[in-house]
Amino acid sequence: MKKLGYITNTGLDESSGGGSGVNFATYNNLKNNFTIKYIKINANSDFLSKIKSGFLKKLNLKRNYHFFSNQRLRMISNLFNGEQNNVDFYFFHGFTQWIDIIPNKPYFCFNDACFATYVEIYNNKNEFCKKDLNRIYKKEANWLNNAAKVFFRSEWALNEAKEKYNLLGENFINVGVGGFIDIPKKDNYEEGFNFLFISREFIPKGGETVVSAIKALRQEKYDVTLWIVGEKPNDDILSTEGVEYLGFFNKNIKEERLALIKIFEQAFALVHPTLKDVNPLVVNELAYFGCPAIASNKFAIPEYLLNNKTGFLINNPRDFKEFKILMANMVNDPDMYLAMRKKTRQNAIDNNTWDIVGSRIVQQMEV
Repeated sequence: MKKLGYITNTGLDESSGGGSGVNFATYNNLKNNFTIKYIKINANSDFLSKIKSGFLKKLNLKRNYHFFSNQRLRMISNLFNGEQNNVDFYFFHGFTQWIDIIPNKPYFCFNDACFATYVEIYNNKNEFCKKDLNRIYKKEANWLNNAAKVFFRSEWALNEAKEKYNLLGENFINVGVGGFIDIPKKDNYEEGFNFLFISREFIPKGGETVVSAIKALRQEKYDVTLWIVGEKPNDDILSTEGVEYLGFFNKNIKEERLALIKIFEQAFALVHPTLKDVNPLVVNELAYFGCPAIASNKFAIPEYLLNNKTGFLINNPRDFKEFKILMANMVNDPDMYLAMRKKTRQNAIDNNTWDIVGSRIVQQMEV
């Protein structure tokens, strides 16, 4: 069995979701096919660059992206070089922090998007010095281009990297992504029109839009409820009739994970009008339970949510009226809705589990 050096900044004791969950799932799929040396590398911040960046921000001046300063990237590279690695090849969890590393063996990597995409979605790009961003873009483009294979979680992100870095991407592969929750043996939904909003960020992910839609539906005498999981909204929203805040759940804690599963089982539909995302895992996670979604027609979402089959895609995620109409359509047409639940669960189990994603990665690594 070939020996693989698995490079990451995350411990295996972190597996609740997001980056840590992807790391955990990827490692566990690879270990069935390779002998793995797990190498955790996590350099400290470049303190001087961080202080300087914060000072410039206060003055409303352009600043450097200190988290990937040349100094910190060199520290990461030196830590890698300090490892005695008798391996056949490397697998990197993520992209950007590794871009100063020049491996002496073939290497693979897996991420949801390139750095240029991240900056546009999650940062205000205008705050940063263009020259410094281009420094990181150029290094990452070169590093990705030299990889044996670059695995993305979506075709959308793959094409973003090709376009932003002007790369042919002949070594780019879309393998998809799974969710981080136990897959039930069947759809256990019983009754009720409980729409579920789940996010660590209430406002950026469109929470106010969904609340407005619920208000409008209840004014029209629809017996609908909005369940909120994640970040707690303000008191005005919490006092809204039909809105229930259920709390924040840590999947690493068994009791909380089981409570979240019960919520997922009885959710009528996921509502996710996000403007700040790449590939929201919650769409796949709810789909395992048969729960369809109404979500933004943006980012990688259309690759997991099949419009009019496993839910609805909305072109203007801040138009609560469009959301209200689609929510009402689900309530008013039970035959369509039940067929949608069946298709939602089947599509997720057939295409978007970690076993399937892992097999796609391993197959490409063995070519």
